[in-house]
Amino acid sequence: ARCPETISFAFERAEYPERLFIGVVDQLVPGDIGCLDIDIPCSEDPNQMICKYRGQISVYKMDARTATGPVAARHIGDRMYRGQQFVLQMDAHCIFINKWDSNLVTQVLY
Repeated sequence: ARCPETISFAFERAEYPERLFIGVVDQLVPGDIGCLDIDIPCSEDPNQMICKYRGQISVYKMDARTATGPVAARHIGDRMYRGQQFVLQMDAHCIFINKWDSNLVTQVLY
């Protein structure tokens, strides 16, 4: 249930949200809240982070009952890579600090 919040925080707190691409491996069973499931539809509030940046989010949905563990899910996530300059892999229950994207790039480059 924290995944939509994590995606929203990633964009909201990034210095350059237009540079982000988020690939999600969404392991669900019937009744679960998916990573793009938000309370207010985008048609009613298109300024929500998930709505505003929907074109920068890719989701691979899978039945959690057939999941074979976190290593397999991380492998699927790795396969979503499409040549971006930087990659960060994390879990769906994280919160970001302001300018997290710039801070990480600075740490890598300097």
